[in-house]
Amino acid sequence: MTSSVRQSGFTLVKVMLLSTMASVVVFTSMKDTLVQERLSGNFQKDLNSRLQAEKGVFASADDLNDYVNANTGATADQLLLAKPGLNHGTHADGQYATQHSKVTNADGTVSIEVASLGQKYGLDAANNMVAMFKYTEAVYEPIFKNAVTGCKGVNLSGSGLVDSYDSRNGTYEQTKSSNGDVNTVIGDADVVLSGHSPIEGDVKASGILYLKGSSPVIGDVQSNTGIDISHGGGLRVKGNVLTQGFVIHRGGDISGVVRANGNVEMLWGADILNEQKEALDIQYGGTGKFEVATEHSQDGIYYSAEKFNVNPNVEAVRVYDPNSPDYDPENPDKECDPLALPANMPNVIDENNNYSDFKVGAQQVFDFTPHVGEFTQGQGKKLNSTETNIYLFDINKQNHGRTNNEGTEYAFGMKNVNIGSDGVVNIDGGINGGDVIWLIDGDFTMGGNSRLNIKDKSSLTIFVTGKVNLGASAQVVTEKPGITKSGWGTFSIFSSYRADPNDPSQRNKPGVKVSGTSSLYAVIYAPMTSISMTGSGQFFGTVRGATIEAHGGSGVHFDEALKDLKIGSGGTVKTPAKLVFDGWRYKHPEAFSDTDNEGAGDTQ
Repeated sequence: MTSSVRQSGFTLVKVMLLSTMASVVVFTSMKDTLVQERLSGNFQKDLNSRLQAEKGVFASADDLNDYVNANTGATADQLLLAKPGLNHGTHADGQYATQHSKVTNADGTVSIEVASLGQKYGLDAANNMVAMFKYTEAVYEPIFKNAVTGCKGVNLSGSGLVDSYDSRNGTYEQTKSSNGDVNTVIGDADVVLSGHSPIEGDVKASGILYLKGSSPVIGDVQSNTGIDISHGGGLRVKGNVLTQGFVIHRGGDISGVVRANGNVEMLWGADILNEQKEALDIQYGGTGKFEVATEHSQDGIYYSAEKFNVNPNVEAVRVYDPNSPDYDPENPDKECDPLALPANMPNVIDENNNYSDFKVGAQQVFDFTPHVGEFTQGQGKKLNSTETNIYLFDINKQNHGRTNNEGTEYAFGMKNVNIGSDGVVNIDGGINGGDVIWLIDGDFTMGGNSRLNIKDKSSLTIFVTGKVNLGASAQVVTEKPGITKSGWGTFSIFSSYRADPNDPSQRNKPGVKVSGTSSLYAVIYAPMTSISMTGSGQFFGTVRGATIEAHGGSGVHFDEALKDLKIGSGGTVKTPAKLVFDGWRYKHPEAFSDTDNEGAGDTQ
C-alpha cells in the first residue's frame, strides 16, 4: 500500500513537472512568435521606407534628366535653381522628400547629390539614401571664333593684315599667330579678297570665294559654290583649296592640294605644289580644263587623266539650313545671330523707357563707376537711379540702381549717346574692378577728339538699338584688353540695329562705322546690319555683322581669348549637358531631418 502511494505521488510530480515544462515551452514559443512578428513588422516598415527613399531617388533622377534634356545648355547652378528637390506622398501611404545639391569633386568635376528621405507612418519608419550623379555641362560652339564673320558677305579690299593673338598669354607682338579666320555663314554669301590684305588663317565662303589681291592666304580656302583665283604670281594659297563647286586657277602657287566636287580650270602660270606629298595633287568631280598639259601634271601623268577625275566629296561650309531640325522659324537668322539679339533686346532695354539723351561736349569729363552708380560732372549728377532689375538674355541679372558692392555689374539706361569734341568718359571699376553696361535706346556716336578710357580690371558693354559711329579722331583706350575676371570683354558693342527695308535712303548703308586712326580693342556684334571699317588704326578683337566692308590699312587681329567669352545662354550647344549615375554615398542620418525637407521643392 505504501509503495503504491509513493508511486502515485511520484507520477503526479512527474506530470506536474512535465506540465510546467510544457507551459514554459508554450510561453517561450509565444514570446518568440511575438518577437518574430514584431521583427517582421519592423522589417516590413523599414523595407517600405527604403523603397520610398529609392522611389524618391528615381523620381528626382527623372525630374533632373527631363530638365537637362529640355535645357541642353543648362549649368549645374541653373539646374538646381529650377529643380531643388521633390516632396511626394502622405503620412499613411508612404512619402519621400529629396534634396538636390552641387558637389565639386577633388578633380574639379561637378556632381549632383540627391539626398532622399523615405518614410512610412511618419518617423515610425524612416530610411535615408544618397545617390550621386556626375554632371557634365554643355560644350558650346564659341560665338566668337573668327576674326571676321560677315554672315551675308565679306569684302576686304585694304592692305591691313588679318591674323590672331591671345591676350591671356601676352601682347599681340608676343603671341601673334595664324588663326585669323574669315567666313560667311548664310546662303550663297561671297568672300572677296581684293586688296593687299594678307590673311593668316582659313577663309570659308558659303558662296563664291574670290582671291583677287596680291597677298596670300596663309591657311586653307573653302567654298560651297566655287573658288576664283585671279591672275598673278607667287604664293596665292599656303594651304589647300577645297570646294563643293568649281575652281578657276588663273595664276600663282597653291602649296597644298586642290579638291573640287565640280569643274576645274587651270591657266598658264597656275601651279599646285602639293608640299605635303599627298597621293594626288588634284581631284575633281566635273570636267577638267588644263591650259598647259606638261605643267599641269603629276609624275608625268596629266591632270586630265581619269585617276584625277574622281569626286572628292568635299564637305560643305556650315550654313544654317532651313530644312534642318534645328531651324527656328522665329529666328531664321540664328546662324548669324546665335544670341537672338533683336528678340532678346526687349528684355534688355525696356521699349517703353523714359531714358534721356546723354551728350558729352567740349572738355567735359564724365566718370562711370559700378560701385556708386552715378556719373559725375563737377559736383556730380545721378543718371537713372531707379532701383530695378534687368536681365540680359534671361540669365545675367544686373543691378539697375545704386549699389555699394565691389565688382557688381551696373547698368545705365540712356537714349542717344554722343561723345564729341574733346569730351572724355572714364570707366573705372576701382581696385577690385567692375563692369559697366550702357543700355542705349538710340544711336551711339563718338566724334572729334573724344576719348573713352576703360581702366584696368574694368569693362564697358554697350547694348544699342540704333547706329554706331566711331569717328576718325575718336579714341577708345583699354588699359588691359581681353576678358575681365567676371567674364566680360573689356569693350563690347551688341547692336540690334536693322535698317528699315521700306526706307530707300537706308538701303545698303552700314549700321556700324569704324573709321578711327587709333588702335581699337573691341567685340563688335551687329548681325542685322553692315559694318564698315575704313580707318587706318589697327583693330584687335573680333567683328561680326551681316556684311563686312574693310578698306584702308586697318588690320584685324583676332583675340583668341574671346573664344571663351560667354554671355547669357547664347550660342550653339556643341555637346549637350549630361547627367549620369555615379554611385551611392553614405550620409549620416542626422543630416536628414523634417526641417531639411520643408519646402524641398516641387510637389508631385
